[in-house]
Amino acid sequence: MNISFIPVGQEADELVEFLTAERWPYHGTENPAASIIREAFANGAYHHEHTRTFWIVESEGGTKVGLIRLFDVADPNVSFDLRILTGFRGRGIGRLALEWIASYVFTEFPDVIRVEGHTRVDNAPMRALFEKCNRFVLEAYHRKSWRQSGQLYDTVTYAVIREDWENGRITPIPWKVR
Repeated sequence: MNISFIPVGQEADELVEFLTAERWPYHGTENPAASIIREAFANGAYHHEHTRTFWIVESEGGTKVGLIRLFDVADPNVSFDLRILTGFRGRGIGRLALEWIASYVFTEFPDVIRVEGHTRVDNAPMRALFEKCNRFVLEAYHRKSWRQSGQLYDTVTYAVIREDWENGRITPIPWKVR
């Protein structure tokens, strides 16, 4: 699939339509309200000195199939939110998006040393995606750390470090204490 990554500009209405079109069961707020999205947009939550947001666009038809939001781009550790519409999952878009995220962040922000993604432990598709992508490594398991819909879930963190990205390798995690 041919896709491109386009910065979100002043498309608040399109952003509201995209985020309210379906449920997002692994994204904190499963059904975000239009008013909350508009308020967050107006307050710079989608594009600010510390945040960047991009549409994932299918090149053939120009359809917006996903959204990437980068957080803390002024810090050495950047995290992200990745959302792909249900009808477009399983087509390799997620893998292309993760590769693009690492490449974009390490190219555009020279002081960034790592890119990390967090997900609920039961988000099997996202965990499988991290496992398939080069250089994203499981680094953390946080028990009862994700509050959603009145429940607590365990969270996992995967990350890629600049050094591994630049050198095309994976540095193993020393899980055992010496």
